[in-house]
Amino acid sequence: MTSEPSYQSDCETNDMGKLDAANQSVFASTWEILTPYFAEFVGTLIITLAFLANSDEKGNPWFAHVSTGFMVMAVVTATKHVSGGNLNPSISMALCLAGRQRPRVAFGLCFAQVLGASTAAFILYKTGRYQHLQLGPHSGHSWVQVGTVEALYATMLCFAYLNCAASKENNPKNDQNSFLGLVCGLCYIASSSGAKSLALSVSNSAIAIGVAIASSSSGGFISTGLGYLMYDLLGAFLAVGAYRVVRVKEYNSANQIVSTRVVGQDEGAQMAAEFIGTFFIVLTQVLARFSAKDDVDLGGQAWGTAAALAAMVYSLRNVSGAHFNPAVTLAVRASGRGGSEDFSSKLTSIGDSSEYRTAIVFALAQVLAGISAAVVGGIVNAGGKAGHNVPSPLKDSTPGQVMLGEMMFTFFTCFVVLSTSMTMPVDSSRSKQNNVSGLAYAACVLASTFAIGNISGALVNPASVVTFIFLGILQTEVSILPYIFYQIFGAILAAACYLITHSQLYAKEVYDANDKAKLKPGIIHKA
Repeated sequence: MTSEPSYQSDCETNDMGKLDAANQSVFASTWEILTPYFAEFVGTLIITLAFLANSDEKGNPWFAHVSTGFMVMAVVTATKHVSGGNLNPSISMALCLAGRQRPRVAFGLCFAQVLGASTAAFILYKTGRYQHLQLGPHSGHSWVQVGTVEALYATMLCFAYLNCAASKENNPKNDQNSFLGLVCGLCYIASSSGAKSLALSVSNSAIAIGVAIASSSSGGFISTGLGYLMYDLLGAFLAVGAYRVVRVKEYNSANQIVSTRVVGQDEGAQMAAEFIGTFFIVLTQVLARFSAKDDVDLGGQAWGTAAALAAMVYSLRNVSGAHFNPAVTLAVRASGRGGSEDFSSKLTSIGDSSEYRTAIVFALAQVLAGISAAVVGGIVNAGGKAGHNVPSPLKDSTPGQVMLGEMMFTFFTCFVVLSTSMTMPVDSSRSKQNNVSGLAYAACVLASTFAIGNISGALVNPASVVTFIFLGILQTEVSILPYIFYQIFGAILAAACYLITHSQLYAKEVYDANDKAKLKPGIIHKA
């Protein structure tokens, strides 16, 4: 029996970046202590400048969102070793609530972030750059709808940050991952794509407050900034709760660390991980589809869904394996690979009933997440473009084209996931982190959406099919329910192809198992 790693030393309350070293240093200078706060000030100022510059209505909205998202990636990556790269009050509050940051440090970082955003907003406000900027709901929508979306995507951002930066299992001190900035930027792209038809997505209450302060002559702006702050803080609370559900072993309560592995807790965490990840992915896909102007306007769905998927894969890959798709779960099970990405290849017995049960429960969690996303998507879109008015990309497609598109691109997606996430650990003396699996999975969704989005809708996920049936988004003369069968066939085909192309892995694992069996007394081995 292998012993569980102890999280006692790693999970004690600490601060990110240089903060902890500066606080513990006997001869820490004032500048050394203030450096992380200055980094947060500068980083938030840069992000706010990019956000406001991209809010110009004359530009392409999708590329504007991607531009701001890439700026978030760059600045978080540049400041994470100094301050942790929070750059957002909701993240700092989430770290504090999760026991990963001292309250005085969290409030100090929040102040620096608001100050940086206010400085940037004041500079551009005086130049008249964003005189027509409007925060709040678009016509036909309410503050309740905008607040719901803002809180949900704040939850997604904080949840992803906690899992990628604060989790000692996903980001161990001796082998840290390198995708925190990437994940934060992708969360912004996902939220902007999902909220496009509702409001200008801020996803950072420091920016909203900074804009309110810079234009303080308008009382409406002040209340708007405080409203965004409340939504983001609600998201931080929800994110911490979700984080503690999926990271049971790292739960810290009154300095008592829960480090004993309990099978029921592990299974519950895996189910919760699949539900949460699938929910945010499908919700983004649905909201982006609601925002589509015509049947070739696939930018929001492609970029938003791919961004949400990559962020969730990096956040939850070592909890459940980050399937988020019943077809992927089927391919993983049919290929005999492990149920979760623990950075080791794992050959399971084809007749193992527990693996069948896990696959079924995974699929149920994913479908339930899709239904939940449909309910939320329907609520927040009420008053806007109705689902039956969204242009259908299937009007010129034949059944054969639809079948081939969904089957082949599901095959493509499942094969890539098997090959990048379920194959083998990274054999390197520098790092054992798998930093490409999330991007590879997301690349499949991005390519699929642009390739067959105007043929079949590029669902490539039975959970998405159930969601789109529930909302009636894709209007066709026949039901889209057969999509599920096309996707199942594609998943089985991917598993078969993987078995052929990676047969050496199975042979090696059998040899290793035989070698171990020879070492056990009382076991007779047959060559």
